[in-house]
Amino acid sequence: MKEKLKFYLKWFFGSFIWLGVLVLIIDLVSKLVVVANKDYITSQGGVVLINNFLRINYVINSNFVFGIGKNNPDSYQATRIAFCVVALVIVVGIIFYLVKKWGKTGKMIKACLMMIIAGALGNVIDRVFYTPQFLGNPYNGVVDWIDFYGVWKFNFNIADSAVVIAAILLIVYMIVVDIIAYRKDTKDKPKKVKESNEKVLSKTEREKNEFIEKKDD
Repeated sequence: MKEKLKFYLKWFFGSFIWLGVLVLIIDLVSKLVVVANKDYITSQGGVVLINNFLRINYVINSNFVFGIGKNNPDSYQATRIAFCVVALVIVVGIIFYLVKKWGKTGKMIKACLMMIIAGALGNVIDRVFYTPQFLGNPYNGVVDWIDFYGVWKFNFNIADSAVVIAAILLIVYMIVVDIIAYRKDTKDKPKKVKESNEKVLSKTEREKNEFIEKKDD
């Protein structure tokens, strides 16, 4: 029993499912806290954490990520459905990829994909359950509360951050892997050429010896 438990725990942590679950929980809890205190946050014009740089703000985004787009009660339902469909397709696609390529997928890629899944699900949950009645707004939307108001004009949340960070890590990881593979190939090329030349020389020597033997006969 203990051995099975150890095996499943090792698999669970090695799969990075825990990372996706953790990101999703942090995202959902942080949004609930912000919504519960939205009146105070709004009345203060945001809660400043670092002056002229970072504050907690309360923004409902009914369109795209990072607060991009104009909140429009007339079009938010169509945007909401479209976003949910696209996000769920991406999640299903990633899960299908992981199931098919699980044994061949590296830890870094698994971690990044779990973060992307968590980020997509976090915002989908907002669009489904954060109703106008719950939010006190005329439309559903995603709660964006992280505001780098001194350097960045769009608000975002933990889910958005997870997706962006994961995407950047994936790009950097693929570049590094490609560079390492290229350097290894470049380093091994002279060795391969040398071995190839040695094979040619060996064949030439063998043919020469056969010719001498025939001549002596």
